[in-house]
Amino acid sequence: MIRCLARFLTAGLIVTTLQAQDVADGPVKMTPEFCFTFPVTQLNKHDVSVKYPVMINPITVLKPGMVLRVIYVPPVQGDTVDLLGAHKGNMEQSYSRETANTDAHAASLPPEMAHEIEKQRRRVWEVPGNFVLAIAQLPTDVMHLIYSPTGNSARTSDLVDTSFSFFDGMFVGSPDGGVQVLAVENGSYAEQAGVKAGDEILGVGRAPIGGDLNAFASTFAAVKKAAKDAEQQSFPMTVRAGGTTRTVAMPLTPSIKSFLNGGGL
Repeated sequence: MIRCLARFLTAGLIVTTLQAQDVADGPVKMTPEFCFTFPVTQLNKHDVSVKYPVMINPITVLKPGMVLRVIYVPPVQGDTVDLLGAHKGNMEQSYSRETANTDAHAASLPPEMAHEIEKQRRRVWEVPGNFVLAIAQLPTDVMHLIYSPTGNSARTSDLVDTSFSFFDGMFVGSPDGGVQVLAVENGSYAEQAGVKAGDEILGVGRAPIGGDLNAFASTFAAVKKAAKDAEQQSFPMTVRAGGTTRTVAMPLTPSIKSFLNGGGL
């Protein structure tokens, strides 16, 4: 661990002027801890990848062979909290994760921010311990991962810069071919519903789930939206653990309409 820490410090992770008290509370609190469930592994002498597919946000699946380069937090300029927008140009480009116009986006940024972001894009961490320590220390809701989907760590032209977010508090992956809950965020809707790490997700709503993480993500989003549109308080999700299948009710945030109809004011 001391060796990993030394390499981590040598790598020169610098969180620049991050106003953590205004932007983020800190690393996400999960059971088990996110930093220990994130399945990093040594790909070769100089590169790090994942042991099996994991989903780090609703549109990003990391797969074995993809090269993880670095985790960082973008610098904050002034009072803005729009870190993704500042990094990528505007909110639409940010959330679509477009990377084709990186140079154009960088040109619109303050020189010091563009320089810092480009410096992080060119950095490569060579050991899994750097990623574990970064995940354990940095505020999860603003930290970014830069990775190469082609597995070519030498090319910067095909790099992807993305962030972390979870399905109502569930970090999911596919270690054995199915969609499995790897960790659950403390205090999240998933925890309230009784979802546990190790649960295999069999279905969302009435739709069965195979082992495809992208299919799970799209089904989860569609069922959740339909339940919200129907003013429901929850939607069902079928899970299995230890040979026992059960259905949990995933809570939904009450809409303003349902709040008013319920006499909340």
